[in-house]
Amino acid sequence: MSFGEYLFGVIGLAAVAIPMGIGGVRLRRRLLPGWEGAPARLAEAVLGVALLTVLLQLLGAFGILVPGVLIPAALLVGVGLYYGAWGAFVPHINAKAPRKPASARPPAPPVPLPQTLIALAAAAFVAAHWATGLQDVWERGMLTFDTLWYHGPFAARIAETGSAWGMHFTDPLYLNWFYPENSELLHGAGIALFDRDLLSPFVNFGWLAVSLLAAWCIGRPYGVAPLSLVAVCIAMDTGPMVPREAGTPATDTVPVAMLLAAAAILINAWASRNQSGAEGASAGSTRRTSGVASESHSAASRGVPGAAPFGALLIAGLAIGLALGSKLTIWGVTAAFAVGVPFLVPRGMRRRALFVFLGGVAAVAGFWFLRNLIHAGNPLPWIREIGPIDLPGPNRGLEGRDDFTVAHYIFVDPSTSLWRQYFLNPIENLLGPFWFLILGGAAGGAILAVWRPRSAAVRLAGALTIVAAIAYLFTPLTAAGPEGQPLAFGINLRYLIPGFALGLALLPLAPRLAPERFRVALLAGGLIALYFTSRNSDANVAWEGAFASVPWAVLIGLVLIGAPVALAALARRSGAMAAGVAGLLALAIAAIGWERQDDYFDHRYDRAEDFRFELDDAVRWANPTSDLRIGVAGTSGAYNQYGFYGDDLTNYVQYVGRHLPEADFRAIETCAGFRAAVNDGDYDYLVTTPALDLNAPSRARPSPERGWVSRDPAVTEILHAGRVAVFRVNGELSPSGCAKAPNRRTDQGEPGGSAAKQP
Repeated sequence: MSFGEYLFGVIGLAAVAIPMGIGGVRLRRRLLPGWEGAPARLAEAVLGVALLTVLLQLLGAFGILVPGVLIPAALLVGVGLYYGAWGAFVPHINAKAPRKPASARPPAPPVPLPQTLIALAAAAFVAAHWATGLQDVWERGMLTFDTLWYHGPFAARIAETGSAWGMHFTDPLYLNWFYPENSELLHGAGIALFDRDLLSPFVNFGWLAVSLLAAWCIGRPYGVAPLSLVAVCIAMDTGPMVPREAGTPATDTVPVAMLLAAAAILINAWASRNQSGAEGASAGSTRRTSGVASESHSAASRGVPGAAPFGALLIAGLAIGLALGSKLTIWGVTAAFAVGVPFLVPRGMRRRALFVFLGGVAAVAGFWFLRNLIHAGNPLPWIREIGPIDLPGPNRGLEGRDDFTVAHYIFVDPSTSLWRQYFLNPIENLLGPFWFLILGGAAGGAILAVWRPRSAAVRLAGALTIVAAIAYLFTPLTAAGPEGQPLAFGINLRYLIPGFALGLALLPLAPRLAPERFRVALLAGGLIALYFTSRNSDANVAWEGAFASVPWAVLIGLVLIGAPVALAALARRSGAMAAGVAGLLALAIAAIGWERQDDYFDHRYDRAEDFRFELDDAVRWANPTSDLRIGVAGTSGAYNQYGFYGDDLTNYVQYVGRHLPEADFRAIETCAGFRAAVNDGDYDYLVTTPALDLNAPSRARPSPERGWVSRDPAVTEILHAGRVAVFRVNGELSPSGCAKAPNRRTDQGEPGGSAAKQP
């Protein structure tokens, strides 16, 4: 990567990020006037990311998501919002509220310094632990399963084509091309700016920061912000999160961050609402005209300010939309939010509150479901029927594994021995020795929030936690695997993290559980629990990684947490000075990035242990290549295809399959059909790999594609390692030549005849 390319990427990133940040600040001032401090910064973060997401979706819809359009468009939006055109874009949903009413500020009881320092130490510990994951990625490349399978390919295809509208068919078994791609869209924009995935290892650190900020904001109105922060730190440092999320494009941090953010925004809005009501009630007892209290004070005495906080509802909707547009597993919480929001406001405002919230969700998530509707005739193609009505779509499910849920093993097959082996042991491994306290604390926080809420918004947050747990039980793939062998339970326990992180954040809000005199002790206990969870769960693999340097990780953690806190403290004295220091810090980070970026590209996917099933040689062959069309066959190659895009991600990589109506995509069953598909794809190279059964992921089995093409004179085999081969395609393959090759795939995915013994 040349210095000019790197410099262009840095300038382009600044030209996009700064206008979006400015736009977020301007919109927050309009939607939540008077807010200050951490809740204001959280709302601005949600608004800034939502603005960027909508912009990327619009550009991607028209196939113009390229730097030459993205940068001017971002500047135009940011400048327009800053210089006053923003008033035309945002409805006056808070029209009745004063410009900057002091009473609209969420309450912020003072927090003793020792409590704050302990909480910041916990946050720095988590950031340091995540930094060890970043160190591993920097030395080897992003190697998590879903990254290589579809997160990375989706982002690379968006960057290559400039389009987010098309479907990228990555394999013939799952329907992941229908997944919403808000997260991949952000990664695609980063790839477009840098011509590399240089930004991708850092994106989840942004979501981590939002998660921790939201946790602080949840406890802030009630003086327990440090306790809520430490509680969420524990959730973010468990086995389902650190090894998969740190330094990768995995999407499970997004719903955690956005659910916490949505809850925090509403909790702060209703805390200020209750405070306003209390102040109004006090004033109403002394200020009367003709013996009748003024209308506003009468409303306040009932806990109903002159204007409901629709701005907070809109921002909460945007946050949930960002989550749903990144991960469908948040579906239950989204539905529960929509049901619960109307009950936060007076009866006459409920319909409007629902529309405002759903408008926020649709603004940032609706694009993907509209895309599915146009391509497949169904916004949710996994749903094939509603009662007697058959719906359009591929008419098949997720076929890579047997699609059992946890609920199946509760209500249908509740075997005690099965639960001990496949459920309890993975829970202890993933959450550590205090797993029962973590899950029990989350459940207790939810129950107490519903039973004895500090506000209506707190009660809603508790209800959302309960719904999240129930929805998890019925979410597809939570116990995937053959009947009686829910092999995927452990890896998919991450679907539960958003709900139990919120439950833990709510737990300190119960006054009797966190009295002032015990808070330092509780924080110290939380810090100890955090350490033991981190070191005695599967998350410990990051600490002990071959490339982990704990001293450097600690330094990174201190910078990641300390720098924003220091800038926020400085901004209270001088905004201009804080902006100047932030600029200098950004320049220093950019300089370090340039000095270290060669390490990433020098070692990316070049080690023999990076890929299983003898794919290493094929990936190393692809690393230095660019601007090639590469066809992939065999599902082990499909699940590792990101490695074939090359270091500069300009290779066009496509699994070779057959396209069917309603955006269906399946394996090719015959030799002649496969050769014809290779011809249609106009590929420069073809990579054939073994089949991978996810119900038995430790072994691969033969796949027939190599036997189908190896005898054709139009291809030249340039690499052969075990069952993996790379062919250069020199011309048109002959479908009629298949008489000499095995012609049909068997039910096991193996070729028939003598070719079944091919190496």
